[in-house]
Amino acid sequence: MKNLHSKTRRWLFAPAAAALLISGCNRHDSGNSAAKAPASPQVAAGAETSRNRVMRTAAEPFEVLTEQAFTAPWPEADRLIADARSAAATARNLLPARMAPSLDARLAALATARQAQDRRGVAIAAVETYRLLVEAQDATAQVPIPISLLDYAGFRYDALAQAHNVDWAAMEQAARFAGDQWRAIAPSIASPALRGVMPQSIDAMAAAVRERNVPFARSAAATELALVDLLEEHVAARHRADGR
Repeated sequence: MKNLHSKTRRWLFAPAAAALLISGCNRHDSGNSAAKAPASPQVAAGAETSRNRVMRTAAEPFEVLTEQAFTAPWPEADRLIADARSAAATARNLLPARMAPSLDARLAALATARQAQDRRGVAIAAVETYRLLVEAQDATAQVPIPISLLDYAGFRYDALAQAHNVDWAAMEQAARFAGDQWRAIAPSIASPALRGVMPQSIDAMAAAVRERNVPFARSAAATELALVDLLEEHVAARHRADGR
């Protein structure tokens, strides 16, 4: 679920060593994107439902808002917030009834953070709304839910790392959550290179927490997020090969 700005910014932040690893992934797998591998129910599912498309489209502006919350001037941030709220309103009627109060609570937290000019609060409220909309999808999601949740984990971790008072325990939880999502999707990933470097990037996130090292943490998050882009491309290539 990336726009061009998002992808470009991630590559700029990723360390040179990671960039070389990722480049190697592309070279190794460029002719082998549809290589045979055990397929998870999500990757092997049929046509995506229209409800999933609505949820995916609604989640995208919250992802953009999360990424730009710390850097966008407030007028630009307000435009991003308005776009996100509009997208959420479109999705709300299609949410399971049990999830609607959670969406309302996250949007309220977003409004409160904006009023307080709390950029960390804006980022966290946005990424939690992104997670809710992602989890409202079913198994026909175009991007398998665990991959989108790897995105969520990387963004949440990076937002926490940018706070004035870093919550290392919450960052540890985000890294652990990323590991859980990777283990859920890894058996369906045909690329040996991606299966090799993705857990390394998550291990780096955990190591940065142990070292209480913010620059290392932000670099590790940028690498993880860049690799999620490649995971999405890998799955899309498999869909194309399967005629979906």
